[in-house]
Amino acid sequence: MAQYRDTYALIQLDYLEDNVNTLYQKVQKPMMAIIKANAYGHGYQQVANILKDNPVIAMFGVATLKEAIDLRKAGIDKDILVLGAIPLEDLDMVIDYDITLTLYSQEYMHEIIYLYHHQKPVKVHIKIDTGMNRLGFKTKEEFEDVLSACPPHIFQIDGVFTHFATADDAMQNEAYQQQLNGFNEIIGSHQFKYIHCQNSAAMIYHDTTKSNITRIGIALYGVDPAGEECKTLKQAMSLYTKVAMIKQIKKGEHVGYGYTYQALEDEYIATLPIGYADGFIRANQGRCVYINGKEYPIVGRVCMDQMMVKVDKDVKVHDEVEIFGEHISLARMAKELKTIPYEITCLVSERVERIYKYKDKIV
Repeated sequence: MAQYRDTYALIQLDYLEDNVNTLYQKVQKPMMAIIKANAYGHGYQQVANILKDNPVIAMFGVATLKEAIDLRKAGIDKDILVLGAIPLEDLDMVIDYDITLTLYSQEYMHEIIYLYHHQKPVKVHIKIDTGMNRLGFKTKEEFEDVLSACPPHIFQIDGVFTHFATADDAMQNEAYQQQLNGFNEIIGSHQFKYIHCQNSAAMIYHDTTKSNITRIGIALYGVDPAGEECKTLKQAMSLYTKVAMIKQIKKGEHVGYGYTYQALEDEYIATLPIGYADGFIRANQGRCVYINGKEYPIVGRVCMDQMMVKVDKDVKVHDEVEIFGEHISLARMAKELKTIPYEITCLVSERVERIYKYKDKIV
């Protein structure tokens, strides 16, 4: 396989299987693999392909209709739920490709009824809002109203679900319990093919619920949903680049845009071909990268395509540089950037080549 840049993301596909198995041992329930946002930057078609025959994975969750249709075209035949809103001008494609929609409001339901002109019903999961205040029905009355108002020849109600706002926060366990109780109260004794409220955090940090399927999102990729270091899951993505050039600068010289860094002594500066157009944002200035067993600081502003690192004589041109991976975890990087690991992997842009390995072999 041709590699056109020295900047690339390595995805260990077998780690995904390991993470699924690890959490399945805990919850003992089938799972919906959440592969929205290009599988959190990992490549949704590749991730779906490695999981499509896994008996633990019952279905897939995506954010857009394009993601769902692409999976169908790639041969994925398991149920696919679009978790967000889509333009209903595409309702024909939803039915043609056997995609399941999220039904989240009375208005959305009436739009579907107005546009419907098919022989097959639209598959839906009803979304309950238990505190996020995004999409969904907020009360039992609203839920019962939509159940009674859905014409059975138009809607095939396969599931009901909610999404917790605080499942990953140990300090807000009471809020989590209120959300769970609210969900249970709203759906009452109604039975559905799929009932799901356990996201990665709920699976890891809380006891079982009446869910009959769980949603494995960030944990699928080996990252703790609370952003903590995690020894039980395997981080699937690592990000690397290589040293392009090394130059020696004199004491007092500056580095990068805006002259935000000044050498305090004669120093070696390495230039790396990675920048904010790759998703490596400017806030990384001052953090470290890992080269040949040591950490080196990023100096000067991160550029669009390049960045500079203060190194020593041990570092040579073409040496591999770990941005995050075995030695600098996503959890650590997120804490240093005051963000979450989700954001870091999702920001890795399309121009960063993904190299996939399965049990140490490039696939």
